[in-house]
Amino acid sequence: MHKIVWDMDPGIDDALALILALQSPEIQLLGITAVAGNAPVEITGANVRRVLEYLKADSIPVAMGAAAPLNHPLEDALSYHGPDGLGNCGLPPPVTPLSLDKAWDFLAHLISGAPGGEITLVATGPLTNVARAFELYPALPAVVKGVVLMGGAYGLTPYATGNCTPFAEFNIWQDPEAASRVFHSGADIFALGLDVTKDPATCLGSGHLEQIKAGRTPAARLAARLVEYGVKYHGCCGMHDPLTVATLLNSSLVDFALANVEIVESEDWDRGATRILPADGSRMIHVGHAVNGCRFVKLFLSRILEK
Repeated sequence: MHKIVWDMDPGIDDALALILALQSPEIQLLGITAVAGNAPVEITGANVRRVLEYLKADSIPVAMGAAAPLNHPLEDALSYHGPDGLGNCGLPPPVTPLSLDKAWDFLAHLISGAPGGEITLVATGPLTNVARAFELYPALPAVVKGVVLMGGAYGLTPYATGNCTPFAEFNIWQDPEAASRVFHSGADIFALGLDVTKDPATCLGSGHLEQIKAGRTPAARLAARLVEYGVKYHGCCGMHDPLTVATLLNSSLVDFALANVEIVESEDWDRGATRILPADGSRMIHVGHAVNGCRFVKLFLSRILEK
């Protein structure tokens, strides 16, 4: 059993990752925080609750976080994810109230309140909320069991080119200052970058969509709407965030290597780049460098189609 708290910015693939987690008995989701990224935070906070309500999981508390990166205005990705952030999937507006806590306090209270460092923090958006939590609660990086995040392009595979600039992945590029603070916090970090999440074997195409459409569960029906938007407008549905969650279900899906990572915080052409430097034992994180995409897709489909 993995007890997790999750910081996210849904986003089509965040929503698919959330469906995967809710369909997986190995995961106990204790709470979610919303951050601005793929969409403004008002939309990402609503999208979390829209998905939870549709899947009858609205007892999971949700807190609102940062509306913008630490030092930059937000540049969202609604042009990719659709005007509602969820591929115009048709879910109604949420009715569940938000937590009264701000995201960073919410994260800290959940993580610090658990005995023995048993909670894993999953982060699939810009790291603004996490950086603020680590800054305001400096003991937190040592208390959390680990941080599993989607972000970066490390040059370890042929797929490691940026998806925001030629050099930078969107989540890191959006708030490189926050990412740098988190990466250098001392927490036990597992980073899945575009090196593995852009591997074509992890992407869902029209054949996978037909399999999902054959499902009769609420999870399959919602996943079909989300995947269909990706296939229709982008040729396939990228599965960056579901792969991140899947590593909790099967750690053998992705191979990780220890690396010392520098994040470029400048305003120049290389903003948000994630560079591997010579080893430094005090600043090492785990970076994904190989993935079994076929096994991942099989796992995802099996969970989505389960009753």
